[in-house]
Amino acid sequence: MSNNILVPLDGSSLADAAVPHAMELVRRMGGTLHVVRVHAPMAPVTVEAPPLVFPDARIEAEVVMTKRAWLDARVKEIRGDSGLTVHSEFRIGQPGEEIVAAAAECDAKVIVCTTHGTGGWAPHWFGSVTDYVIRHTLKPVLAMSAAATERTTKPSTMLVLLDGSEMSEAILPDITSFAKAFGARIELFRVVVPPWVGDSEVVLAREIDRFGIDAFAEEAKHELDAVAEHLRGKGLSVTSTVEVHNGPIRRILEHIEASNPDLVALATHGRGIARLLVGSVADKVLRAGSRPMLCVRPQRTAAVEAIRRFEASMAGAGQATVV
Repeated sequence: MSNNILVPLDGSSLADAAVPHAMELVRRMGGTLHVVRVHAPMAPVTVEAPPLVFPDARIEAEVVMTKRAWLDARVKEIRGDSGLTVHSEFRIGQPGEEIVAAAAECDAKVIVCTTHGTGGWAPHWFGSVTDYVIRHTLKPVLAMSAAATERTTKPSTMLVLLDGSEMSEAILPDITSFAKAFGARIELFRVVVPPWVGDSEVVLAREIDRFGIDAFAEEAKHELDAVAEHLRGKGLSVTSTVEVHNGPIRRILEHIEASNPDLVALATHGRGIARLLVGSVADKVLRAGSRPMLCVRPQRTAAVEAIRRFEASMAGAGQATVV
């Protein structure tokens, strides 16, 4: 993989707020900054077929020319301000699909983007271009809310959310690259749900452990410590924390606020049943927090394939697939 950084722009100030973060990544990792803008062709306006109004070719051409000119001018500004090597590309098509394709073609190390803006960037995480990109690209995505773009472009602390699965650890190579580039400290964080019904705060007391939760948490901590030790072997500063809680999402959000990391990282599980992780964690972390979030969709590991086979069997049996 190259060290190229791709940033999609749409002409909005919010999308443009990702540029300083992308430039800093290029400075730290080397490579080239790739700026892409996508124009979605005008679609026929219709209530019933056939269309009542057809796109005007002349207006379409003027819109494309205006957007191209804006991209050329913005890239010239970025080059002048940063001294970096900057490539630009104007594409026509569906924004999500074209961004994914552009990242693959330039072999981007990271896609840096905001979560909404104009020209097709929806105001919510799901249904947006960013959501599409995260679910379809195999490239890491550094996604930022409006508040997150205002945070430092030089993260010194990174919180990595793990759940003990092979898929969640797919984030580790990329977070290693980030941490080395910025000299940042890493905290590995895992929340485990008690294996038995009960009040975890009570049963975790030293006097009594009726349900074996202490042993369950110790096993999880041992696994996480092994991951931490592996990263320390690469020269990184790493700590690890395991907590037992009946509400893992709530506890993750509380920990983020308390520890105040500069960046939060996790592996997302793509589409289907596994996409629930995105909906329950990534979406809520992004909306509730003001920190950049590094998301990585695992490649086709054995675990991913097992989930997809299960989804296919559910669909074959006439049952609805969870999405």
